[in-house]
Amino acid sequence: MGMSDARQVVLIHGNWSRGEQLGAARAAFEERGFTAQTPTLRYHELPIHEGAMKVASLSLRDYVDDLVAFVNSLESPPLLVGHSMGGLLAQLVAARTRHIGLVAACPAPASGITGSSTPANRRMSRSYFLRLRPWAKPVYPPTFEQLRLWVANTQTEDTAREIHEGLVCDSGRAQCEMLLAMLKLSKATVVDAAAVKTPVLVIGGQCDRIVPAEVLRQTAAQYQRADIVQMPGSDHMVFSGASLPITMGHIDDWLIKNHLISAAPN
Repeated sequence: MGMSDARQVVLIHGNWSRGEQLGAARAAFEERGFTAQTPTLRYHELPIHEGAMKVASLSLRDYVDDLVAFVNSLESPPLLVGHSMGGLLAQLVAARTRHIGLVAACPAPASGITGSSTPANRRMSRSYFLRLRPWAKPVYPPTFEQLRLWVANTQTEDTAREIHEGLVCDSGRAQCEMLLAMLKLSKATVVDAAAVKTPVLVIGGQCDRIVPAEVLRQTAAQYQRADIVQMPGSDHMVFSGASLPITMGHIDDWLIKNHLISAAPN
C-alpha cells in the first residue's frame, strides 16, 4: 500500500461499549491521515434496557461475522484496532479478512491463553456466572464504583464518569465463551494466528487490573511478526484520557517501523 493512498482503520470497541466511545481514538487516527471507522456491535446502539434481551444470547461469532462483512465492504484493506473484548474480536476478524496490520489493546484472551484470572476479574464476573443459564441472560455493566476500582483505576474522575455514562448491556453468551477460553472449551475464541501474516502490536497497561501482562505476552507469542508494549501508569482504558496520546505514540512508532505510515518530517 503506497504512502499516498487513503488509509483505513477499523476501531473495535469492547464489553458494554459502543463505537462512539472510541471517538477520541478515531479523531487521533484521522489526524494521522486515516479514514477511521468505529462500528458498533450488534444491538449495542440500543438503550441499555431495550438492548438487554436482544444482546443476551449473541455469540462472539455473531460479532465477528458482522465485523468481517463490514471490513470486506471497505474499499481498501484497513488497519484493525481492537480494545478489550474488541482486541480479541480484531484478532478473529484479522484471520478472515485482508488488512494491513493488527493492534490488540488489552485484549481478552483467545482460546488456550492462560493466566487471565485476576482478583478484579473474579469479583466482577462472579455474579454473572452464579446465575441459572448465564449464557442466555444479559450482562449489565459494572457500577461506577466498580468501574473506578477495577477498570478505570488510573483515570481522572471526570474521564471515568464519561466512560461509565455510555455503557450498555452485553451478551451473557459471549461472556461465557470468553470465560471458557483459558480451558480451550470455547471454539468461538479460537484464533487462527497462522493466517495473520501482517504486523501485530499488542498493547497493555501496567496498572490494568483486568488483563495482566501474561495475557499480553501469550497473545503476542502467537504471531509471526508481533511487538508488545506495556505502558507504565496506564489502566485498562488505554484509549481514554491521558493514556490516549501515550498509546498513539506507541502505535505511531510501530506504524513507522512496519512502513505503514511515513515518519513525520523534523
